[in-house]
Amino acid sequence: MKRLTALFVLLASPLPGLTAEEPLSLDGAVALALERAPQVAARDAAREAAASLATSAGRLPDPQALFGVDNLPLNGPDAGSLTRDFMTMRKIGVMQEFPSAAGRRAQRARATTDARIAAAELAVTQLDVARATAQAWIQRATAADATHALRALEEDFTLGTAAARGALRAGRSSAVEALEAEAAIARFHNRLLQLEGAQRQADVELERWIGADAQRPAQALPGFDQLPVQAALLRESVHQHTSLAPYDLRVDAARDDVELARAARHPDWSVELSYAKRGPDYSDMAALEFRVDLPLFARNRQNPLIAARSAALRASESERDAELRMHDAELHHMLVDWERTGAQLEHTDRELVPLARERSRAALSAYRAGQSPLRSALDAFEDESDILVDRAMLQNERGAAWAFLRYLESQHLHPADTP
Repeated sequence: MKRLTALFVLLASPLPGLTAEEPLSLDGAVALALERAPQVAARDAAREAAASLATSAGRLPDPQALFGVDNLPLNGPDAGSLTRDFMTMRKIGVMQEFPSAAGRRAQRARATTDARIAAAELAVTQLDVARATAQAWIQRATAADATHALRALEEDFTLGTAAARGALRAGRSSAVEALEAEAAIARFHNRLLQLEGAQRQADVELERWIGADAQRPAQALPGFDQLPVQAALLRESVHQHTSLAPYDLRVDAARDDVELARAARHPDWSVELSYAKRGPDYSDMAALEFRVDLPLFARNRQNPLIAARSAALRASESERDAELRMHDAELHHMLVDWERTGAQLEHTDRELVPLARERSRAALSAYRAGQSPLRSALDAFEDESDILVDRAMLQNERGAAWAFLRYLESQHLHPADTP
């Protein structure tokens, strides 16, 4: 009995590799893309490199060791001797440079800003990858939904075509009507092929981001009626969106460059301590030496550099303002698209789809009863298929706008979602 029970359990359990693939959700696709996209890996490596450089910025240079010989005779009876001439000294020492404190502070500030820029660019890349992945997933899902909806109409089209052939054989219709029915079903199949092609293209784009998981069946489309942040707040906080952070930080970096240029007016200095060994008949020597830079010609050296860095700062500020305006305009366009397509979809689902469905059924019944020509039924079914395709396009447009608006800030990435 125990063996039979174990065998039954084994046979009833799904075998590895034969289980149905788990459907892929939109958030799951985005999480996979953020994990696998090489663009994200490259930006993350750049962020790590910038953070490492910030650690060493503004540090004192390494000290330098000194060793050598001073005043070595080259001719006469003491030529080449290290000990007989009283001026000959074997010297060893150490030298340390001390850049100005202002310059070191500016270097630390610049390196810290570079690290922040790299982190901000990583966040922007993650948002771009998430948005592109979401749009590919949505395009694939909407094309699949439209294909499924048209497949449901295929039987009715086929019935209409069969009825036309039967009526032709019975002498109740002409060959023209039969050919019209054949042409209508051909156009219908062509529309199906177009949708299937769009779905395959979306599969290719999705595979670019998540690999073989793009072939998994998709979960149902999520609702696109809710945004993570209210539309009014999105408009008010446009200057705080993640995509603008690198531009703000580049302005900070340009300011740091101006401070670096101004720091060149402050002199650097160095100190050298050395010990000199002379011959046995002479005393040893010690030396302490200081060197100080003299920035006496700032008009032709430091000032032009300060002017150039100040101009670069103004350029960065203008670029940031231009990007802010472009982003604000794009945000408003996407909000308009999201609201417009939402209203159109609501009207389509409430009015157009039910009316088109009812008209198609009524036209087909009337044709079968001999109360209307076949052309009316064919026109009704083609109108219904056009409405379904238009609805899928609207759903795709709304999903694209929703994805753009959802992935405006890095906290909405949901990287912890399980695929």
